[in-house]
Amino acid sequence: MPLTAGAATVDITPPPGSILGCFPDRARNRPRLAEGAHDPLQVRALGLSDGDQCLTLCALDLTGIRRGDVARIRERIAQTAPELAGPGLVLACSHTHSGPDSLYLFGGSPDDPWLDEMIAAVSDAVLAAHARRVPAALSVGSGPVDLSHNRRVIGPDGRSQHFHEREPGVTIGPVDPDVTVLCVDSLAGEPLAVAFHFTAHALTLGPANMRFSADFPGVARALIEEALPGAIALFANGAAGNIHPRECMRADREATEAIGRELGRGVLALAGRQMTADADPELAAAGRTLTFANRMDPSLEVFVEVNCLRIGPLVLGVVPGEYFVEFQLRFRQRLAARVGAQYATVIGYANGWPGYIPTRESYAEGGYGVDAYSNEPPELSRTCLPPGAGEAILEALVDLAEEIG
Repeated sequence: MPLTAGAATVDITPPPGSILGCFPDRARNRPRLAEGAHDPLQVRALGLSDGDQCLTLCALDLTGIRRGDVARIRERIAQTAPELAGPGLVLACSHTHSGPDSLYLFGGSPDDPWLDEMIAAVSDAVLAAHARRVPAALSVGSGPVDLSHNRRVIGPDGRSQHFHEREPGVTIGPVDPDVTVLCVDSLAGEPLAVAFHFTAHALTLGPANMRFSADFPGVARALIEEALPGAIALFANGAAGNIHPRECMRADREATEAIGRELGRGVLALAGRQMTADADPELAAAGRTLTFANRMDPSLEVFVEVNCLRIGPLVLGVVPGEYFVEFQLRFRQRLAARVGAQYATVIGYANGWPGYIPTRESYAEGGYGVDAYSNEPPELSRTCLPPGAGEAILEALVDLAEEIG
């Protein structure tokens, strides 16, 4: 059966006065409260089906999403369409630091009424995207944009230092500069969706910002949709646990606009060139859940869901939390050698959030994202995974990629 595709967008902006995720005022022991929104927060869903397999790429303007809330979304979707609630459903957060506290680390709570509204909105977007499916074709391409840097700098003592903004000759650690673009058009040639993937914290806005924002991905989306009327643009972040945009933590939106526009232009340039087209793509999905002892409290278990999707020539590894970029580069290298994947990358911050997932060697180097973060409950800690977890996740991703061919 030929490919069918549909897309949908639903607003998830919380009301003014809601708690912003990240950057609480620790001196006064209180969270930031949003004064409003610079731009709307949204969930954007792309539904794909080849008649046998259904896949959904769902992009959320959130810092992250807890595993329990992923389960609630799946349960709600399964009430109407159980075939959409399996490993082919990707709930990918942009990791905007100007979103609501959906991780319950900064004063937010799972009892917040907005959370029920968000879960309903995400479920509705997934169902609406599939309800709107029409015969379609897709194309895939990738190319570099110079917008990021590795924020970890290893000093002479072998310890890591944290650099928010790019410093030439200093922030020289590994990055993945590629933007990967998936274009979906109706058979009449009308654009339906443009899903694009880039790897960097959505962090051009810092603690001085008091308004909700999708950060630079929102600017890129708007530019793409203006250039391609009728298309819905979706952003998925990569393994950005140690990757920042070249300018970040700003009080104003100058860097947000500049980086967003540059990224959007990069996406449009790829979409305008010859990409790899596939009018009858193979769709496949597989997943598994790994279990680790909680580093902060070994009596607790940490569950990490990993998934792998094939969309024609594109293979996506799907990982919760803040995977370090080295794993994304290794995944691509491993798949090129063993699976022959033409395009391959990792979506991070998806289907849960076990915090940072560093490389094994990073634990000796220390630094933010690696050193134990002890002022959070162990079950919510952003540094709860033990050494070797990232490598085990990589092996699972490669195995799943081989399983789906």
